[in-house]
Amino acid sequence: MKMKRSAKILLILLGALLLAVLVVVANVVRSRSQVRGIEVDIRRGSTPALVADQTVEDSVLAALPTLLQQQVKSVDCDAVAEAARRVPFLTNVQSVVSVSGRVVVRADQRRPIARLFHGDRERYLDREGAIFPLSRLGNCNVLVAGGDFVEPLRSDSLDSQLTALWQLASYLDAEHRYAQLIDQIYIERDGDIMMVPKVGDHVIELGDAYDLDDKFSNLLAFYRKGMPRAGWDTYSRISLKFKGQVVCTKK
Repeated sequence: MKMKRSAKILLILLGALLLAVLVVVANVVRSRSQVRGIEVDIRRGSTPALVADQTVEDSVLAALPTLLQQQVKSVDCDAVAEAARRVPFLTNVQSVVSVSGRVVVRADQRRPIARLFHGDRERYLDREGAIFPLSRLGNCNVLVAGGDFVEPLRSDSLDSQLTALWQLASYLDAEHRYAQLIDQIYIERDGDIMMVPKVGDHVIELGDAYDLDDKFSNLLAFYRKGMPRAGWDTYSRISLKFKGQVVCTKK
């Protein structure tokens, strides 16, 4: 019995050793094989497609023209990911080489939270504060944002006006009950934010992008209790600038 048990253990150990050798040999063969292509995996969620897989592949090959002629072991995955990041619609970009020898690029597509009108330029703004171009593949139905901008539009950083718009757009993106009230936002040269509601012929003066919970809570309460009595066409302006107050201006 002991000999049979020892023989079984020996067979198991030999099998494990053989499997390990096969894995090592397979990895050596794979590392010396030529790259078999590029695979792009873009996670879009519920956002319409804004960038094609081919665009990402083209960006990688433009930066690394000999990639498809390289051996798997020579592939610089960091360089591949960096090349894919040049596509402005992508974030969280990573690259690996698959078991089959294909270079895989995985990324999230940016999700716009506002469509920004800055002078004669139109761009999208996302939750990360990134500004990126519109797409020929489709449009996103998002909040419209504009303003009397003092500084030129930059893609690498937000000035104080755009930061305020981004803070408000991010808040509305997270608070859907309030987002349903607002159609457009606009920032004036002095930093005051104005909003155009989806219902009613008036503008809403928000002021700055602070104390948003209180300001929108007051607005919603006024819409539910005050506006039905006064009438939706009574006021030209509703101001939320003053803490704890809703100040209305009649037409």
